[in-house]
Amino acid sequence: MTNALYGIIVLFATIIGAITGLGGGVIIKPLFDLVARDSATVIGLYSAMAVFTMSIVSITKQKRNGFRFDKKTVGYVSLGSIFGGLVGEGIFDFCTKSLSNNYVKVIQNALLLITLVFIIVYGINQKKVVSKELRNPFVIFLVGLILGLVSVFMGIGGGPLNVAMFMILFSFFMKESTVYSIVTIFFAQLSKLMLNFISGTYSLIDWRSTIVIVIVAIVGGYIGTLINQRLSNKIVNNIYNVLMIALSFVAVLNIYQAL
Repeated sequence: MTNALYGIIVLFATIIGAITGLGGGVIIKPLFDLVARDSATVIGLYSAMAVFTMSIVSITKQKRNGFRFDKKTVGYVSLGSIFGGLVGEGIFDFCTKSLSNNYVKVIQNALLLITLVFIIVYGINQKKVVSKELRNPFVIFLVGLILGLVSVFMGIGGGPLNVAMFMILFSFFMKESTVYSIVTIFFAQLSKLMLNFISGTYSLIDWRSTIVIVIVAIVGGYIGTLINQRLSNKIVNNIYNVLMIALSFVAVLNIYQAL
């Protein structure tokens, strides 16, 4: 029953994640916290695997459909997100060893809630916010580092913050931001998975659950990308905003449950 439930959550999350650029982790992590009895470490690994798989499928599909990346932006953001992912995983590892599982979940969900509130406020005032067009390589690298750190530490794939930051800092449209967000997610989660492989954390996971999650993430990433390519910026933006509000309530529920 657990694997079936994981599969349903991951399918929904990766479809929505590929449509909106959220990656899916922002849905998987709080919902797994809500329904699963696994530790924060195991849930983080499952989320990372699903999001990483989805990002590969989505990026490949977008490239085949003719999407053209700004190589400079992608290069420096990706490099920053790799280092950010390493730092985020280090902080997460420290927290799991120093604090109880419930406290780790409270910290993660509290930070997620703060992030979501920021994004909702930005969405309401979007037309009043003056967007930038960053070109400085070091600053672009720092953006990637911060996004990668947040992505990996919170175990959410970073999508919500990524999309908003690409719109604010690079003046991208919504659909552009979703693709760049998924690229950032790919590299951040790659660094997390590599660190866990080296540390041997994979011994904690159930491989039957992993197989279900990976297969479903491939399907979800493919379906979500197909839908993304057919929707307008306005519709993608509306789906994104509704999801932010719904996830805020889930984060509050998780904090209450963990306490």
